[in-house]
Parts: sequence; C-alpha cells; structure tokens
Amino acid sequence: MSENITESKERKIELRELTDFDQEYFESLEGKNGWIALGNDFYQNPHYFTGLSTDQEKVGIIGVYDCGPDQNILHYVVDPKYRGQGLARKLADKIMADLDLPYVVLTIDLDNKASLRAAEKLPGVERVSDAEHEKEYHKAKFIYKRLENEK
Repeated sequence: MSENITESKERKIELRELTDFDQEYFESLEGKNGWIALGNDFYQNPHYFTGLSTDQEKVGIIGVYDCGPDQNILHYVVDPKYRGQGLARKLADKIMADLDLPYVVLTIDLDNKASLRAAEKLPGVERVSDAEHEKEYHKAKFIYKRLENEK
C-alpha cells in the first residue's frame, strides 16, 4: 500500500458537499468503460455528483436514477483512498437531503459480503428482494429510507 493511501485511511475524512459530476475523476476510479446511467435512454432522471471533503478533496462519485418501476436507484463509487470510513452512507444521506428524496434503492452483488453486511446495519434500511430476484440478478435489493431527523 502506498504512503498516500495509508495516510488517507489514517486521517478521518468528512464529507462537505456534492458538486458537479466530474467525468474524468469517475474514469480515474472506474476506467473509461466504467458503468454509469448517464447517456443511456434505458435509465431515466439521472443525477450524478462528485463528493468533496471538508479539505476540498474528491472522495467519490454518487448518483441516482430511475429504471422502470424502480426510482432513486443509488450508484456510488468511493475513492479507494477513503474506503472504510463510512463515506458510502454519508454520500447516500447527502444525496437524499440535497435532492429531497425520501429513500434510495441499494442493489448489492451477493458476492460483495462486506457491502451486504454494511447495508444491513444501516438505520432505516429494509431488504426487499426475494430469493427469486436474487437468483435471477445475483443482487440483493434494499430500500434505505431517510431518517425523520435528517429531513
């Protein structure tokens, strides 16, 4: 592990704001062929942002989009330098607050055990996928509701 990543993980990062989506930063995290709902007519109402820390560092990408009957599907990528600090939840809470969304939909690959455990610990989360859905898509689906005191 490089010194920069070690230093970043030791220093607690606080999310300050969501700013305009930075395509170049997204590609630095996910590669040029990284999946995103932008520019695809199958996904409606996409809103993507770049998360900034209190030190003005880019910490990740977050977006929501609609797909058929599912609304507010969450898509995020936390910068590897800052993973393990709860930024995924902070990004989700911030986008719900900024866009005044009552909930977001989380879809998590069944092989991603760490993310599944983290999602199940969130206050206001409910697993809504059934065994058939999980077998077909190999993903669990959760509804993460905005807490009353965060409205």
